[in-house]
Amino acid sequence: MPNQSLIHDAEKGYNIEERLEETQQRAPIIQTSPEQYERFLLASNRQKAHKFGNPAPLGLIAFILVQAPTAFIQMGWGGSSAAANAVLIGPYYLLGGLALIISGVMEWVIGNTFPCVVSITFGGNWLAVGTILDPAHGIASTFPDGASSPQYNKGLMFYFAFWTFLTAVYFVTSLRTNVASAGVFFNITLANGLNATAYGKMSNGDHDVAAALVKAGGAFEFVVVCIVAYSFVAMMLESVDMPLVLPLGDLSAIFRARRKAKLS
Repeated sequence: MPNQSLIHDAEKGYNIEERLEETQQRAPIIQTSPEQYERFLLASNRQKAHKFGNPAPLGLIAFILVQAPTAFIQMGWGGSSAAANAVLIGPYYLLGGLALIISGVMEWVIGNTFPCVVSITFGGNWLAVGTILDPAHGIASTFPDGASSPQYNKGLMFYFAFWTFLTAVYFVTSLRTNVASAGVFFNITLANGLNATAYGKMSNGDHDVAAALVKAGGAFEFVVVCIVAYSFVAMMLESVDMPLVLPLGDLSAIFRARRKAKLS
């Protein structure tokens, strides 16, 4: 379509060639090859396709919603006893198990190995706990004395002993992340160790010491819940770009990456 101003100038007898040259000099000329345009579109589509949300808050809140009541029951808050754990079988399956495993798979998708392994193993743990406590499976009933049977408690002792090893490994590796994560794994390692010892004492008939150890384990689990809750709030504030930032205590500058250390 011809430029209307040039037609108007022509009707008035102005020099069209001079006007056209002046217009072209003022207008910026942007030349894009078909290849450049195609690369731009592909890059834009890739950025949209590869944009994922942060799955960590999902894993944290799922953990809190099952670990908190478990810790309260272990400490005997409100006159609660071990029998109250039966009410949590559903949350153990759906929140502690399913939600944490989903979070772990999402961490794997975006390439976060450490949180992936942590989330999936903890999710598997809550599924295991739910299965052990679920009356539909009747695991305790296979022993002569039920949950009081020495062999039943020895099995749980070995289970929590190896969980103590696992969370100790998580604690060491978390020293490259932040203070909050290190605090979580330090305290949960102590809790697992106390729980393993409690089941060992229970298998030997030392119920009073076992009860005290279970309560102490619940106290350390409560500390874990508090730290995880703080981390959850910090991540949720970050997810909506709130001006308030809760520090998690970055440790990456203290414990340098192996690759960077070699380069220096």
